[in-house]
Amino acid sequence: MRPTPSARPSRSTQRFRPAALLLAIAAVTSHAADDVSIPGLNLPMAASELAPAAEAQTQAAPAQTERKKSTPSAAAELPAVPAQVVAKPPAAPVPVETRQEVLVSPGANTLIPISRGQINRLVTPFERPIIQTVSGADIAASGNALYVTPHTDQPITLFVTPEDDESIALSLTLLPQTMPPIQANLILAQNGPGGWKGQSVQTGARTNTEEASKWERSQPYMDSLRSILRDMALGTLPPGYSFGALPSGASIPACTQPGLKFDFSKSQLVTGHDFRIYVAVAQNISSRTLEFDHGACTHPYRAAVSSWPHEILEPGQKTEVFLVTRVPVDRPDRSSRPSLLQ
Repeated sequence: MRPTPSARPSRSTQRFRPAALLLAIAAVTSHAADDVSIPGLNLPMAASELAPAAEAQTQAAPAQTERKKSTPSAAAELPAVPAQVVAKPPAAPVPVETRQEVLVSPGANTLIPISRGQINRLVTPFERPIIQTVSGADIAASGNALYVTPHTDQPITLFVTPEDDESIALSLTLLPQTMPPIQANLILAQNGPGGWKGQSVQTGARTNTEEASKWERSQPYMDSLRSILRDMALGTLPPGYSFGALPSGASIPACTQPGLKFDFSKSQLVTGHDFRIYVAVAQNISSRTLEFDHGACTHPYRAAVSSWPHEILEPGQKTEVFLVTRVPVDRPDRSSRPSLLQ
């Protein structure tokens, strides 16, 4: 069977097919040239290149939104904690002076903080103290010292008297606290407010003469003087010594040196068994540097003289002067023998 003429292409159609192909290629090339980006010209990019970027941004935006929703805020992660729950850092411990010098006066109550639940030591000015108390604390006496162990917070009140003299009594109130054990050295003030007025210092009255005498005579004479002057410079008292202000009208040492002014208006008097110490103030009132002369102070029973903290004084400078004197010994009156020549 032969094909119909309409089914086969004509020769004219086959002849012009290459020309149509060239026209189609030229049209495609011209359209592509419109999408070429030339440097220096702000021409739009091809749609085929914009589409992937736009699609990437569209995909990134939901991802960021999803990440923001899934990431909680700092406040949600760390909620506020009440102030009462937060642990405060421990406070630095406050240093406590466990060795104390306590000035006491008969007839006046003295408050002394002590350690609760621990043993505390009180050194009294009496050789063998007698204790009177109603407290339930453990109190023991050994020599001139008291050992006190409180078990509660209740204050401990007690009276301390010498063994052979009920006219002198120290009234103490011990306050138990949370602190290290202490040692309190009780220094008897003979002339302080409320102090012992029964005897006058200048007549030779002394406190705890047994302990003071034992300490003074336990070493050579010159060593005792050196120890006394060292204690005066350090602001402490030798064992058994008492401290007080110089009584009104009492005789004072004679001190004079050109350029120096000696002030006994606020003088102190420290009394032991064999020695007394007068403490005064010297000031350089001249316009030049002066050296303190130990021979500037005289006394009928002078034993030693020193000064602290300065031996050489600049103009206007002050220093303390310590004059140690011996306590005169009262000799008994002798009976007289009448002369045969009368």
